[in-house]
Amino acid sequence: MRDIDFRYFLYARKSSESEDRQMASIEDQIAEVKRIAEKYNLKIVDIISESKSAKEPGRIGFNSMLQRIHKGEAQGILTWKLNRLARNPVDGGQISWMLQQNIIKHIQTFERDYNPSDNVLLMQIEFGMANQYVKDLSLDVKRGMRQKAERGWYPITQLPIGYLHNSRYVLGIDNEIIPNEEQFYILKKLWKLLLTGKYSIADIKRKGDAMGLRNNSNQPFVRGAYHKIFTNEFYCGFYYWRNSNGHLVKFQGKHKVMISPLEFQKVQIILGNKTNFSARVRMYDFPYKGIIKCGECGCTVTQDHKLQAICKKCKYKFSIKNRTTCPRCNSELSEMRSPSIINILYYRCSKSKGKCSQGGIRKEDIDSTIEAELKKISITNEFYSWAIKNLKEKITLQKGKNDKAVTVLMKKKAELENRVTGLVNIRADGEISSDQFNLSIAKNKKELSSIETEIEEAKRLYVEMFDDRKKDLDFALEALNKFKNGDNSIKTEVVKDLSLNLILLNKKLEITTRKPHSLVKMLGLEYKSKNEA
Repeated sequence: MRDIDFRYFLYARKSSESEDRQMASIEDQIAEVKRIAEKYNLKIVDIISESKSAKEPGRIGFNSMLQRIHKGEAQGILTWKLNRLARNPVDGGQISWMLQQNIIKHIQTFERDYNPSDNVLLMQIEFGMANQYVKDLSLDVKRGMRQKAERGWYPITQLPIGYLHNSRYVLGIDNEIIPNEEQFYILKKLWKLLLTGKYSIADIKRKGDAMGLRNNSNQPFVRGAYHKIFTNEFYCGFYYWRNSNGHLVKFQGKHKVMISPLEFQKVQIILGNKTNFSARVRMYDFPYKGIIKCGECGCTVTQDHKLQAICKKCKYKFSIKNRTTCPRCNSELSEMRSPSIINILYYRCSKSKGKCSQGGIRKEDIDSTIEAELKKISITNEFYSWAIKNLKEKITLQKGKNDKAVTVLMKKKAELENRVTGLVNIRADGEISSDQFNLSIAKNKKELSSIETEIEEAKRLYVEMFDDRKKDLDFALEALNKFKNGDNSIKTEVVKDLSLNLILLNKKLEITTRKPHSLVKMLGLEYKSKNEA
């Protein structure tokens, strides 16, 4: 029996984290628990409330309440649910121990009450379930964020300046991270200015302030924010996140970048960033890796990245992949005003089979050749709509021919099925032997299977034909824009879809396009003839 003179603390808690997303507000909890106190005539001496997660020990209000119970200010606790008191084994253990030792004499919740004489196992189970819920939730959240990182989207709440989470995205269809239009293009201009080597961070801040770059409070960004921007690899497409083994891994994002990785490296040199540049170069994902062959010896074409500086003091040219000081006069690169940076990416024969006379070619020249080839098959939206309609008409005509062929095949199939039925009847009457029956049945079933295959092929032919040709038209409509604006992985995929062979010969890239792309050229002639008529 409860002592009617017991005094109670009313405890209410609400976490802002996802563990309590469905839990009633603190005000609602207090109102409901007061009704319970009134129903059972329980005396409340104080209301203790706090907005704090219970997944870890350390809540100020909770700890203060237990200390006051030890002092005898109250003998019981009123709370909405037991998991309001604890979601971790330490706090749960304190409550259980104090109840067993008769320090806490009574706990009343909306669902039931707990007394020192009760079997403590039930309370331990409830606290254990609350603790397990938090652990499972934490694992689910971490797994979801890791999967988002693996999909190519940086899973942090506050994205770098210039980017926003897309609140309207549909998974697998829309971009999950989009540019903040007010900030993105200003920052992109500031990156270009910094790349000239003529401006310091302080200069860039003044430019940004003048251009109207502001934070969420409509205030200019401090100088430190600019330094974070220009040393953050997110702006050239990369971020770091822990994988399933807990190791920090570098991911390439799918968000729209402001600069290339090579430009990012140059900015770090200009700013005097002491980071290991050689590590950055090795991690850089060069485009067209492994898909270009040498036209002379057939070896794979490899990449050769030249990253050099010309010393402002002694004019000596030296590599800055592994050092940031001039080897001749020991001048520090970061102390040079507007140093001359040579940043060139070459493609050349790997010469893995021996000597080869072929020279290298710049990445920009390869890009220009590919872009020129893409322009040959690039189409407008108007042409695309006409071509799709034209294809549907031709496919419909083809379907009519196929339908006639299917009708003939269906008639032949019916004849074979009737023949099989007749063989079964003849065998049942004993007119043919078992060997003759089996031989005839096997022969007819083989013919029947062949006909069924022909029917399926005939039915599927026009559908596959349309899908394949539509895929080629989609490529022709989108490829050039993807190549111009995409990252290195997208550029490589576009080139793979475009070409059968990429050959480097006499410092020129020769491209053999896939046969299906000839469809675009053929339809283009038809479209041109139609419009000129």
